Amino acid sequence: MLSGPPWAPFLNIVLLLLAAPPLRYAARHSESLCLFPERWQGSWFQSGVRQPITIMLNRFSTKGRCIASKDDDKFLIMKESGNCYRCLSIHQVHENVLQYKETYCSNVDTLALCSQITGDALLYSMFRLNAVPLPCPFSGYHTFFYNRGHGDCNTLASTMEPCTQDSRLLLRYQACPDVSGSESAVEELQCLATWKEGSSRYLVGKIEHGHATSNEDRYRCFVYDRSPSPSVSGGNAREDEGVAYRVAQSGDATCNGLFSPTEGSRTMTLYRAASPSRCKFPSWMATHGHWHTLDYRRTYSLRHRNTTLRIADSEGREETRVQCSEVRGPLVGSASIGENVQIVGHYTIGCQSGYACMVFYKRDQHVIEVQSGTFTRRFEEACSKSNFDKNRAPYVTLVTSHPDQKKCPHTGRFVVSGLFKRRREERAAPQTDSSANSAVQGAGSDVTDAEEGLRMIEGCPLELVSLLVGCDAGDTMEFRSHCGNTVTSIVSAYTCHAGWSENGTHYLITTPLSRSSLGAKRYCFIYTSSMTIGGDPMLPGSTNGMLTGATVRFSTSSDTCSRTLMPGTTGVLAFNITSKGSCTEISNKSAISAGTSTTLITITVIVYYFAQFR
Repeated sequence: MLSGPPWAPFLNIVLLLLAAPPLRYAARHSESLCLFPERWQGSWFQSGVRQPITIMLNRFSTKGRCIASKDDDKFLIMKESGNCYRCLSIHQVHENVLQYKETYCSNVDTLALCSQITGDALLYSMFRLNAVPLPCPFSGYHTFFYNRGHGDCNTLASTMEPCTQDSRLLLRYQACPDVSGSESAVEELQCLATWKEGSSRYLVGKIEHGHATSNEDRYRCFVYDRSPSPSVSGGNAREDEGVAYRVAQSGDATCNGLFSPTEGSRTMTLYRAASPSRCKFPSWMATHGHWHTLDYRRTYSLRHRNTTLRIADSEGREETRVQCSEVRGPLVGSASIGENVQIVGHYTIGCQSGYACMVFYKRDQHVIEVQSGTFTRRFEEACSKSNFDKNRAPYVTLVTSHPDQKKCPHTGRFVVSGLFKRRREERAAPQTDSSANSAVQGAGSDVTDAEEGLRMIEGCPLELVSLLVGCDAGDTMEFRSHCGNTVTSIVSAYTCHAGWSENGTHYLITTPLSRSSLGAKRYCFIYTSSMTIGGDPMLPGSTNGMLTGATVRFSTSSDTCSRTLMPGTTGVLAFNITSKGSCTEISNKSAISAGTSTTLITITVIVYYFAQFR
């Protein structure tokens, strides 16, 4: 066992002596090791103090060092420079708010100094920096009238709207032409603390608006109460319906002068307002409560009896909330096969809200898609041609956690005969997406080295990789390598799920059977075909085949079944494969020999393959 230097014990003694107060104070005060409560420690904002205030152990950065305390709220502070002592009476009204009163600087160095704090001494408020916000006391939609000291602005009702986070509210102030000081403005309120004193309730929040440039502009204190609205009578109303809140706001970043909800720099009267009209999303969406994008970066969940769609990221943080406002029935002129319904949705993203036109498509019991248009503040404009174009609006493909397995389309054996590799700089080039302002979007596709997953397989080029569809199992597609004299091995395999056709293009949802935990959860195979033998052999479960000379062009995507990909033209990898017949016609050995080919069907495949997405 290693021992420290011989002087180590003496160093510890020196450090203790330096941390302790002078002996004359230690002898006088039994609380010689005065420490502020651990829950107070951190950085705080106080109006009028330029630098953040730090409380750490026995240090109060702007006051000095604590040398004695009593009753858990009174602290004798010695200033580091000079013979100056203060008594601070500190109360924590909320974990994010400290309030204190203090004495003037004195040469009295005992706790008796605290008796000089009077009831009418100035109360200082400190707000914790980087505080964790909390749910606001006003939930839902409200209308309100306000007064800034020049009369009530009640000609037009101002509005308060909820944000996706329940700790935020959006206030839209209307201007009244006959009231001085009223103006149109939009403010975002983040709630940080609430507490009660007597019959009054207090709220501390941060307000973001166009003129806020510092914490002095952002922090505000509120006092409020609530009483039944005079417009509501009878006992059948819900508890929150018609409730009026009276609110007074401070004029600066303090809580000074706030004694009543009717007196303040700005006073408001809030009335409960009706939420946007609600309808229900399609019943076939409610069969499964949760839907995921192919890469699982976003989850769509139905709430409130199928009236609200909550969109969250992979960590469960809510990004978007969509309320069904009106069902308009099937989309007129849709080329998609299967059920679809057009809906006007009221969306909320952060604190921004408005309306968007949305179309939901049922592809299978476990697969749906959604198109959405651009945002608008006006309900009646949501589905106008300028805000929703079904030919340009993007599709987001959604699947359940456990989709059904189905027979893969177009069974047989194929061998790779050529390779085209798109250059990385082409893939990474920015692309214009006219639908960037859509209300509901899927996750973007990041370009990473993992995209090269099929380029080389243990040193074996793609020209020596074959494709088997529905051979070992009817619901499985396999890429196999045949490099040199090595034993044939499976490169990657996919289970087939739902499929559908649209304007001659086919879409197939698959699951990779061998993938890392960071790999893609689902893939969409997008392909076109020609010269088939009756029916549609491209859909899962089909038994029809292809005529000689038929060409199939593939692209794959790991985020959505994109309509912007051109099968056989765009993608990360492209290669030709030659058909070697059905699964039962040719042995494994003959399947990898191009010289024994009896059917020459050239199929161009572009695989937009992410071995490890993200």
